[in-house]
Amino acid sequence: MHFSHHSLLLALSIGALTACGSDGGSSSPSVTTAGDAQTPPSSNGSDVEAWLATGKYKAWACEDAPHAQMKVSPHGHNRVCSNDLIVGFAGSGTDERPQGSAAVKELYDDSNTLVGYAVELKLAATSDSGKNWYWYERLPLDSMAPHDSKGVVADGRGSGGAALNICVGCHAAAGSDGTHNVNRSSDFVYDVIN
Repeated sequence: MHFSHHSLLLALSIGALTACGSDGGSSSPSVTTAGDAQTPPSSNGSDVEAWLATGKYKAWACEDAPHAQMKVSPHGHNRVCSNDLIVGFAGSGTDERPQGSAAVKELYDDSNTLVGYAVELKLAATSDSGKNWYWYERLPLDSMAPHDSKGVVADGRGSGGAALNICVGCHAAAGSDGTHNVNRSSDFVYDVIN
């Protein structure tokens, strides 16, 4: 009887974990993680903020110092850190990035004080026009950009809301300017999302 009770608990736990991993019938595979050394979490902004606070992304390939934004970027002064999958990407400018590709853009004010973050994570093998990317961005509360009461501009997949309208809307243009070089300096986070 003792064995059956544990077997039942194990079966229920596995069933619950399987149900939690479901995305409601979406046809594209996805990854939702708690985060690790190479991958930020994609569950929600609170988890992303906790992961950012660990500083794990600072061991990635990071730009040397904050700098002015690219001419096409709305992010202001920033410094980009990219994980091994983005740095090691050897495809052409229009090829799909590998699942798990991630970048963190530190956002700075005019006095070079860190004031926010923008995070991207590719959740599936195919981008599906940005729907299979997770986007998170938090700005200072006194910024002019629209955000919630915590400064969050975007938090979710690129299938709707601000993640679609702001993040996907901009990143979908990656490579469209003549001088754009994918995965170079400021372009680390400006990945083609197909």
